[in-house]
Amino acid sequence: MSIYPFLTFNGNCKEAMRFYQSCFGGELHFKYLGDAPYADNLPVEMKHLVLHASLVSEHIRLFASDMPTEDGLFKGNSISLLVSMAQNDPLAAVFTKLSKQGEVTSPLAGSTGKGQWATLKDRYAVQWIFAVGGYS
Repeated sequence: MSIYPFLTFNGNCKEAMRFYQSCFGGELHFKYLGDAPYADNLPVEMKHLVLHASLVSEHIRLFASDMPTEDGLFKGNSISLLVSMAQNDPLAAVFTKLSKQGEVTSPLAGSTGKGQWATLKDRYAVQWIFAVGGYS
């Protein structure tokens, strides 16, 4: 199991991640909303937003996005903890434990496989993102 910081920005993810790269070094990769399979249905002004960014070096793994929740971006939801596991069973067990007295914002799918996501806010208002099959 691995846990990584996941930052959410309001349209300036690319700028911020380039800054972090200048501080920490490492390889920086971006995936844009405009490259998503459903991009044809999106307004032009949304296509430049970062769907997923990763900064990976020997000493850091930092992930980010320009995709806030439906409530928007506010203090308290700009940082999440990303739990990445290669197998579904331990991930489901951790998800269940963390969700007790919390709020599941995106449930685990019944047959979770690589590329699946689930999210929750625990009882202390910490946001968690779960990714099945590793994450990079």
